[in-house]
Amino acid sequence: MTENKCHGCIKLAEHMKLAEEIRKHKEKVAELKFQMSDEALQQMPEFQGRVEVLKKIGCIDADLVVQLKGRVACEMNSGEELICTECLFDNQLDCLEPEEAVALMSAFVFQQRNTSEPTLTPKLLEARQRLHETAIRLGQLQVELGLPISPEEYAQENLKFGLVEVVYEWAKGTPFADICKLTDVPEGLIVRTIVRLDETCREFKNAASIMGNSALHKKMEAASNAIKRDIVFAASLYITGV
Repeated sequence: MTENKCHGCIKLAEHMKLAEEIRKHKEKVAELKFQMSDEALQQMPEFQGRVEVLKKIGCIDADLVVQLKGRVACEMNSGEELICTECLFDNQLDCLEPEEAVALMSAFVFQQRNTSEPTLTPKLLEARQRLHETAIRLGQLQVELGLPISPEEYAQENLKFGLVEVVYEWAKGTPFADICKLTDVPEGLIVRTIVRLDETCREFKNAASIMGNSALHKKMEAASNAIKRDIVFAASLYITGV
């Protein structure tokens, strides 16, 4: 070591610093590679719990092969994937008219938790209760398989029914000024929710195609057409020429 030529190098300190940086980067790369590896995932109880949930509800089989329900879940981006998928496979939208279906679907995309209580028809009240029970059931299943969640909080976080009445009236053709009087939600948030609902309708249409459910596909097409009108989908003057 005493005869090493590095001792006489005028850039010894600089080279030592560079070598230390290279060592740190190599360690970081090795750590990231491990975190991305199957070995790291196998050690994560939460990951294993989520895999078991997917098995229980039929999204994947025992060999982790994606099933039909799993393919449908992959189409869901606007709302919570498991709840949306169970809603479809439980045929919860079949007994609803397009206006009622899109109104119920607003619970998947609406973000505000505290709103005035909507006034719903008996049919929509029943549909809301059924969807809420589905979320609670999925939450309880996740708890049973070791995931650290509360079923009630899971349902409240992923289903917000504050704009169901507003969207229902809008889909029926009620003017925008009138639907704004039905809730204390700001107008901008109403518009944003309805615009996002159109994307949700497209996702449900794609899911219906995968399932081979032509009736649901037509219903989602009708629902999309019902909400896609008037000021909500008007072109913005900020981004279009006058």
